[in-house]
Amino acid sequence: MDKLIHLTMYLILILLWGINLISCKFSLIKILFLTIFFGLIIETLQYLLPFGRYFDFGDIIANSVGAIIGIIILLFYKKKLL
Repeated sequence: MDKLIHLTMYLILILLWGINLISCKFSLIKILFLTIFFGLIIETLQYLLPFGRYFDFGDIIANSVGAIIGIIILLFYKKKLL
């Protein structure tokens, strides 16, 4: 269930971010890499900082899969606009 939440949150993040930036001609690949990098930073901070949170490679995978699904949806959305 935790991984599904991660996937869903990153899917929503990339959809909202992508819809706003498509009109600015911002590259979808840049949005994808920035989102995955954001997830890596968050997981690394969970490992380094003592807040009771733990690094989980599965979270990185779920975040990345959600971002990739979001990009695929944005590609279909962008095709419809053209």
